[in-house]
Amino acid sequence: MAIAGSNSVVVINLVAAVASLAASASARSQHMMCPSPAFLGHHHPQVTHRQQQSSTTLFGGFGGVSSKDKKGKKKKGGGQSSTNKKMTPQNAKKAKQQLLERYGGDLNIGTQERIDKYLNSLEPHLKEAAELYKTTTQFDALIAPMTPADRNRLIPPVQFEMAASDRAKLQSLMEEYKLTEIDLHNVFQQATWDASADAKATQADIVGGQMKPELQQRIDKACSFVVDATKTEGAVGKILDVGCGHGSIVKSLVDAGLEEPDMYVGLDLSSEMIKNAVDRYGSARNGRTGKGRVFVADDFLAHDFSVYGNGGSNDIFDGVIFCSALHDLPDMIGSITKAASVLRSSGGKLVVVHAQGAQHVLGQNQANPVMVSRGLPTAKEWSGMLAEHPEWGLTLEHEPADPRSDGDLKCGYLTVLSKI
Repeated sequence: MAIAGSNSVVVINLVAAVASLAASASARSQHMMCPSPAFLGHHHPQVTHRQQQSSTTLFGGFGGVSSKDKKGKKKKGGGQSSTNKKMTPQNAKKAKQQLLERYGGDLNIGTQERIDKYLNSLEPHLKEAAELYKTTTQFDALIAPMTPADRNRLIPPVQFEMAASDRAKLQSLMEEYKLTEIDLHNVFQQATWDASADAKATQADIVGGQMKPELQQRIDKACSFVVDATKTEGAVGKILDVGCGHGSIVKSLVDAGLEEPDMYVGLDLSSEMIKNAVDRYGSARNGRTGKGRVFVADDFLAHDFSVYGNGGSNDIFDGVIFCSALHDLPDMIGSITKAASVLRSSGGKLVVVHAQGAQHVLGQNQANPVMVSRGLPTAKEWSGMLAEHPEWGLTLEHEPADPRSDGDLKCGYLTVLSKI
């Protein structure tokens, strides 16, 4: 049957995906537990999203470099790390060689080995639940764009039967061990970023923490909205970087005018990312308070941010930024709710940015729905969410460009919301 235009590509891709699932089904029918491809890893199986009570908090700035030099002159950016200088060719070559050695000679293989090592150490119930979560998520994503007729034509009945069986097994495990979809999503997220943290941080060091100029400009613009919020009337003097990674936007925030290190709180699910962030940006401190940047390894949705405020759970941050991070979180509505709750009233800024754009994220969702469950909200979706959630107290100040639009291609994705 001939199918014209882009639909033919969709059907060809679907056929290939069905074939892949069929092969996977054959392996499962032989009672084989296949390792997850490059996504499972570091996790504490006894602790669920709801049960987690503690987090790793690493405070930079004690015993480190002051934001003033020996003569008492304040340094620009509160003692910015020299890591942000592009390495010389000789040092870059040495750093690359050392990185390859740490990853066993090949970054891709080494990352997979790190993931597999922890996957094999997971408790059996968690390993099985994670594999079932991955399988059912991939199957749902496969059939979602199909018409009922295409499903009947392309998907063998046995595949639906196996998907239903997997779903029932997964539900049983989740109920027995009090697991949530957030827990299972976070297994994949934490494993991926833990395994790749050292490589990503070192690669950023080599280029001085800079992206391509056009992408860097988009990040810098987003950071300026957050920093400007710390300089308005009623400011509390703190910003939150959600999904901070190895501190990838610290320099942009400093360059935008974030005056002191202790105005910054960075949070990431990956403890390895946080270790790299502390190594690079944890030494600078406020010469007056003696405090530095705070980096926290924890689940954003579970973390208690009241410890950074003045005794309350509201009005904690002047700005909250999700830089290439919102699409990685398992609950978008819950994440926005949480961010709005910690923003100060009358001028707090919530910023969502992805330098490569909304269309890029949609591509990630299609390629890997387990890690990226959906795209970034469009302007229309933001308007709908704001109408449905007046309790957020947010207004849309800067609308994002739609995927596939000229604006998305030229400017990337940027949404700015203000707290009423």
